[in-house]
Amino acid sequence: MTKISAALPSSLLPSLRMGLLAVAFALPLSPLPLASAQAQTAPGSCWSLLQSKFGPQIEKSVNEADPCKKLPGLDHKEKFEVKSLDLCNAAGGVQINARADLACKSHGIVQATVKGQLEASVTVDVGACKITDSHVGVSGPIGDLISSVGGIQELARGFAQAKISEICGK
Repeated sequence: MTKISAALPSSLLPSLRMGLLAVAFALPLSPLPLASAQAQTAPGSCWSLLQSKFGPQIEKSVNEADPCKKLPGLDHKEKFEVKSLDLCNAAGGVQINARADLACKSHGIVQATVKGQLEASVTVDVGACKITDSHVGVSGPIGDLISSVGGIQELARGFAQAKISEICGK
């Protein structure tokens, strides 16, 4: 495994850290219905964030998040587990690719669990502190439910960009 600090110039680390923390805040809040379109990267150009020093902080953010609260008819998450979260080289910045399992549960009269998988890709221009591209896809029954909720794409991207701007001091 390659350490991020060993592979990148130290002058870039503060900017990369800001982008990574912003994505860590945004990921649990942005399961959106779009076709997954992860950019292809050269072999060896990605690093696992879950295995980095940011791993425990990312896991804590995910454990505290409950993206199911915003879905119609579901009370809370049963499971939200990030399977992979990788930082990759990208033109003009960095790309963060993620895969996660999500299960939402209802405690109403009809108790049900709806499951699915999330795949996300967010490209951040770390110099400008700006999201330049994002693609999120949700498969399984939960993907059908999420696609019925309108306006979430804009809300999630706006929230993520606000967090990035806050972290960058803009």
